[in-house]
Amino acid sequence: MQSLNELIQRMTVEEKAALMAGVDFWKTNSIPRLSIPSIYMTDGPCGLRKQGEKADHLGLNNSEQTTSFPTGVTLAASWNPDNIRKMGAAIAKECHHFGVNIILGPAVNIKRNPKCGRNFEYFSEDPYLSGILGSAFVEGVQNEGIGVSLKHFAVNNNENYRFMGDSVLDERALREIYLRAFERIVKDTRPVTVMSAYNKINGVFCSENHRLLTEILREEWGFDGAVISDWGAVSDRVDGIKAGMDLEMPGDCEYFRKSIIDAVDSGELPISALDQSVSNILNLIRRTHDIQHGLAYDREEHHNLSGDIAADSAVLMKNDGILPLDPSQSYVVIGELFEKMRFQGAGSSLINPSKLTSPKIAFDQRGIRYDYASGYRESEFESEPEYVNSAMEKAQSADVVLFFAGQTDYTESEGYDRESMTLPDNQITLLRKLVQLNKKIVLVLFGGSPVELPFEDEVHAILNMYLPGQAGGEAAAQLLFGEKNPSGKLAETWMKSYADVPFGEQFVQQKSELYKESIYVGYRYYDFLQGKGVRYPFGHGLSYTQFAYESLQVQQDSETFIVTCDISNTGQMEGGEIIQVYVSNPNSDVFKPTKELRTFGKVYLKPGEKKQVKMSFTLNDLAYYHVDRKEWVVENGDYQVLIAASATDIRLSASFSITSQPDIASPYSREQLKHYFSPHLLSQVSMEEFEVLLGRKVTESSNKELTKFTLDSRLDELRESFIGNLFYTFVVGIGKKQFNRSQKMPEGPERDMQRKNGMFLMKMMPNNSIRAMSVSSTGRFGYHIAAGLIDLLNGRIIQGIKRMLRQERAAPLPKNQK
Repeated sequence: MQSLNELIQRMTVEEKAALMAGVDFWKTNSIPRLSIPSIYMTDGPCGLRKQGEKADHLGLNNSEQTTSFPTGVTLAASWNPDNIRKMGAAIAKECHHFGVNIILGPAVNIKRNPKCGRNFEYFSEDPYLSGILGSAFVEGVQNEGIGVSLKHFAVNNNENYRFMGDSVLDERALREIYLRAFERIVKDTRPVTVMSAYNKINGVFCSENHRLLTEILREEWGFDGAVISDWGAVSDRVDGIKAGMDLEMPGDCEYFRKSIIDAVDSGELPISALDQSVSNILNLIRRTHDIQHGLAYDREEHHNLSGDIAADSAVLMKNDGILPLDPSQSYVVIGELFEKMRFQGAGSSLINPSKLTSPKIAFDQRGIRYDYASGYRESEFESEPEYVNSAMEKAQSADVVLFFAGQTDYTESEGYDRESMTLPDNQITLLRKLVQLNKKIVLVLFGGSPVELPFEDEVHAILNMYLPGQAGGEAAAQLLFGEKNPSGKLAETWMKSYADVPFGEQFVQQKSELYKESIYVGYRYYDFLQGKGVRYPFGHGLSYTQFAYESLQVQQDSETFIVTCDISNTGQMEGGEIIQVYVSNPNSDVFKPTKELRTFGKVYLKPGEKKQVKMSFTLNDLAYYHVDRKEWVVENGDYQVLIAASATDIRLSASFSITSQPDIASPYSREQLKHYFSPHLLSQVSMEEFEVLLGRKVTESSNKELTKFTLDSRLDELRESFIGNLFYTFVVGIGKKQFNRSQKMPEGPERDMQRKNGMFLMKMMPNNSIRAMSVSSTGRFGYHIAAGLIDLLNGRIIQGIKRMLRQERAAPLPKNQK
């Protein structure tokens, strides 16, 4: 086999430019002349989404039937890397079967705000937990010979401005919170690709960010794979190559391909920079091209694995003793999610499941006696009297009511952020009526992120299934009737109300998203409030049995700290317990959380059984990022190891000291950053104080736009112009027409799918930009048309028309050359 350098020397500039972009939405360009094959990549982190000819990245068109596994939020609640590794291996086998070389996942962005529409796909508010679980997924997939794409790199924490938004944050928050999981996964598992995100970081698009993609990712962390763009995330193709962004997806943008060729010809783009990216892509093809297309796999086995993971992940958030239920009794079941279970998120990770077991199917298979009323329609928002009255009538005679509720595809999705933290009005209204009957109510929740639970005191149990995948109904039945014991714990804080979220009122109100809270994300903030505003803390989860903690020991072996403790099952049922290890450095010279998760373990015990659990963390895990020295620093001093059942339930503690590190002065002034040193007053941080933390004025990171409309204007901004309003109405109208058509269809799955897709387009498209629409259209909405449209909107009519008529053509793609 010829070396990569020899192969690159034989390539023309046109062939190199072609290799730098995708084709046919999911593929890389082949170069038949040089026997360079095409590779195929597709979504996603919770199951394979392999589409046919009608390909899109929004989940609107059907795909092959594959296994829908639990989503990231569900997986994280299991705190079980072994199960995630098994899931990754199963997805990889399905990739082999369907001829997919690279799966686009895991998604490890931090849950900064509960209204982020894509939180269902992400693991946690904690970077350590996200990094460990993400590493397990990568290992599971890549050990089977399939590549992954670690995403979305980086600081991609909202949907409403995701195509053009600017995440403005301080260096320490960037390093300790938003990059830490990526760093761990890159260093520990060597993913074949990393996906650059849509947004900017401190004024620079991720796909053109040299510091992010080259200085940090490659030079500091040693990443040796290829960087690919999110679909439509490239702004300036030549700057992207210089920054270290290799493969532009979905490709088929002639303007970008020609810009590469022209930049090489003019000397703007050094051929060495182009060749480095070509080398990265060729190496990617060599690492992932050898797949076993058609490999057989056991669909039922994968379905059962999905169910096992769902059962291991569900969180019993409240139980006054009513659970587990007696399967010989009869029940009243209310809530359409009982039969139309929401088991996955909407958007690019939407899976066409190979099988689907709803709670209704699982109940029927067990012969459970129940009386059912839907009570509400999950496709609607407002209460409908006929559904409410039927439910109330049935509930009158019940001893126990099982109420199935949660977020729907109409309230939570990729593409837009949630409007509130509340459940749909029709569900809340019905539940309020039910609790007035003074019945025993078991609430079974589905959804991808926290919701407000103002009725929590009035229900007797809450079982949170999150988004459990295609076998979620079986898992719910197993847990409700005591066939299995809940062992999941929350990987995110559940607030009492959205008003308790720091700077929540400022979330996605403008293109510049100001991360004023810095490192105080999730429990790192709520710890300072001593429980105020928290409904359920990070790490919370109940069981049908009880566990005792004892015999804590902390030993240091060079730069590794080994923590052991004994866990006993003191109850009457076999169960699993998650042991959380936090470390506190109470006398720090810099502002810090009161404690941070440093390691954890999960153990399964029979009644009366005791096991020693061994966990570890390193000296580097205790470091903070010193913004002046540009390095990680470990402080000398006294530390505490805290063994916990949740962030607020500390069971054991032990102290240790660090004295071997150099004493390095803090980079911060307590006087200038007084609210960061007193985080219970964090809401009082002013713009001036935030700018001291940043070390610059916020205005310096925003674009100095010379014209009113640009390629990065949000679609809804165009409505200020007559032509722009016509364009907006046309684009959004596509979703409206689909939604209205669905309303006339008969009840059934096809109506539901068309209605959801129409709603999705109506909510998502206003957040889009002209540029992103063009470069993700695979040539259907040409860049010259997009640029000409912007000229028209800015009153440059003649120039706009000329630009629209003057399409610049690149050389034919290698696959089309004779």
